Amino acid sequence: MKGLKIRKIQKKDLNKLSDVYDEVYKHFDVGERWTKKSAYKMLEYWLKRDPDLAFLAEYDGTIVGGFVVGVKPWWDGNHLVDGEIFVHPDYQKRKIGTELLKFVSKYSLKKYNVVRFDSYTVRNKYPVKWYKSIGFREITEWIMISTDLRKMLNKLDKKRK
Repeated sequence: MKGLKIRKIQKKDLNKLSDVYDEVYKHFDVGERWTKKSAYKMLEYWLKRDPDLAFLAEYDGTIVGGFVVGVKPWWDGNHLVDGEIFVHPDYQKRKIGTELLKFVSKYSLKKYNVVRFDSYTVRNKYPVKWYKSIGFREITEWIMISTDLRKMLNKLDKKRK
């Protein structure tokens, strides 16, 4: 794609990239209340955790998106896990997300012999439709579970009494 460059994220990119991440979540309003500060912390975490798998997309020199992901050994080989792929709303529908996904997938296949990509996404129509259009399927046998740690510990403490 002309004008698109994909490269590894550097620490100096985190400010701009956190702006993009924050803007994505404000635009799509999926219930997550990201701020530039919280986005920065999350992206910094990924850059420290897996700097080799933290990429950004520049379009005509402007940072417009990113993809951070990890590798986890599994019973059938290495899996890409917990990926976060995002593209600024003004640059949606230009295949930038697709190009990021292709680039990182080819890179991880070659470097880590990855066999699958497992991730979570919101049940919002847009991301699910896009993921399904490129070959993902919903795993109906799995559910995502989550808890407020303080509430859980409180319940566990009450059960002990």
